[in-house]
Amino acid sequence: MPDLATNFPSSPEISSVNFRIITPGQTSESLSGKIRRINFGVSYYAFEVKYSNLTPLQAGSITGYLGQALGQQFSFNIILPKISYTKITAASAGGAQTTNTVITSGSSVRGSTSVTLTNCGANKNVLAAGDFFKFNNHSKVYMCVSPCTANSSGIATLFFSCPSVTNIPSSTQLTITAVPFQAILDEPEQQWDTGIGGITSISLSMREVW
Repeated sequence: MPDLATNFPSSPEISSVNFRIITPGQTSESLSGKIRRINFGVSYYAFEVKYSNLTPLQAGSITGYLGQALGQQFSFNIILPKISYTKITAASAGGAQTTNTVITSGSSVRGSTSVTLTNCGANKNVLAAGDFFKFNNHSKVYMCVSPCTANSSGIATLFFSCPSVTNIPSSTQLTITAVPFQAILDEPEQQWDTGIGGITSISLSMREVW
């Protein structure tokens, strides 16, 4: 759960997002050119959200919220335009599952990268490759790595990136639309530019935490 009870403001609308997936690891190279690779088994997301041409009132809703976060002290949920939503359209063959009613049909242990889902709707497209989702007992957001489509019984297998950071119990609900990223500001210092008439442009760097 995030520290702040209210989500990061959805209005004014974010104009663009620079999104990064960060997978910490180490590499070492021998004189022969062979590279040894070690991965630490987890990925996280960092993103820069940008606003342009905000009125004083619009800018105030953002800067006022930042005042509550106290720099990097408190985490919050943010729903990112486009990124927090599936790439599947309602016109797709089979249609899209657009509600957060999908649940796991069995338990999975920490470190899993796949899970069986039920309650998906017959032959519905649940998630597209590259879509983000969240298990509702996790703060971490995961990324679907291949198309997830239910069979005629509404059952699907979901393969995802970043091994699960904790166990996933059976009947755990998933958030598959309007997926909130739990984040903190990536820097202890924030700044914005205010021009003639109070028109303000803001750019904020954030990173996922869980």
